[in-house]
Amino acid sequence: MKHPLSAPMSVGLNNLNRLGLLTEGAAHQGIADYNPFAEIMVSGHGPYMENGTRWNIAAKNDAFRKESIGVMLGYVDMVRGMPNLKQINLHFPPKRWRDEAQLEGHEGTYDRMIDGFRQIARKAEENGIEIVLENGNAHWTGIRNDITADQVDWQDRNRVFGASPEEWVGICIDIDRPNVGLCLDSSHLATYSHTVADDEKRMRVALSFLDKPELIRHVHWNDNFLYDTRGRIDQHAILGKGTLPVSIHRSIKDLDATLHLEHFYTIKDLEEELVYIQEL
Repeated sequence: MKHPLSAPMSVGLNNLNRLGLLTEGAAHQGIADYNPFAEIMVSGHGPYMENGTRWNIAAKNDAFRKESIGVMLGYVDMVRGMPNLKQINLHFPPKRWRDEAQLEGHEGTYDRMIDGFRQIARKAEENGIEIVLENGNAHWTGIRNDITADQVDWQDRNRVFGASPEEWVGICIDIDRPNVGLCLDSSHLATYSHTVADDEKRMRVALSFLDKPELIRHVHWNDNFLYDTRGRIDQHAILGKGTLPVSIHRSIKDLDATLHLEHFYTIKDLEEELVYIQEL
């Protein structure tokens, strides 16, 4: 690995230090929770929802879009004093979101999203911070396991930008800012790959998320299940306990990117996982 690993704050400061791990600020916590971890916090997860409503910097609704961008800019202000925090991870906004909890910002447009990310990137750059954009989930809620991917009408479902590998990469290129790169979430990779019914083609889709390694600057490293319907859910599984190909894990380990284990269950699990990574 080219950079030290990080793991969630929930591991605890003493254990993170004992295991030589850094950490990432969680999206749902504030600066008071971050401060005890200040010296080892190298990245922060920006906010993406509140009370069930997803922020939408791409929204057609001008007022909600402005509020959403303001929340992201406020997060930059919150973390800019953290001495070693150099990256902020952001989720993509909704293209279409029809949940009952989503009172505003139901639809977004591509151009508004690009402009919104540029505004956030400009503020981050002024503070020496890089923005990394996390590939989105395919949302399978309400689809029975016996329904195959090719039977699903994806046009009529909740969707976010940046879920497919092509759009994820294309957005980064279109934003065209030196301090904007990609965050690969290897569990989200599986949920999107499951939109392809054929196993062999699904494997090719999964591998294609690593076609532009030079753009990937951060990883949310999780396992998931590529060959059965458990992989339709964002499992955040322990590395080596899912069925993502070992070649994907080896490629991730070789990236010139900060690598964050985005799950924590027990110390024993974490210690075994560190051995798995070492032996890849």
